[in-house]
Amino acid sequence: MILPRSAAVPEGAAALPAGRPGLSYLTFHFDDMGPVVEALRAAGARPLSDPVVVRARGRRISFWTDPEGNVVELVDVRADDPGSGHSN
Repeated sequence: MILPRSAAVPEGAAALPAGRPGLSYLTFHFDDMGPVVEALRAAGARPLSDPVVVRARGRRISFWTDPEGNVVELVDVRADDPGSGHSN
């Protein structure tokens, strides 16, 4: 089970996922996220995990942060593909 780190929000109050208004978590699905991960690395983007790409539940997943502090999640279904070696 995953539990939030913040205090409970009073009933009737609008919860803000990142504690601020606006987008805070974006997920993008790809056939192959390898080229996107390489482009992010080349651009100096900051990954949020080590290894940069993890395999879970038949998918590859990679977490990054954008300049505004939003979390960007990349997902593809190539976890079982031995030729998809972008695991770090």
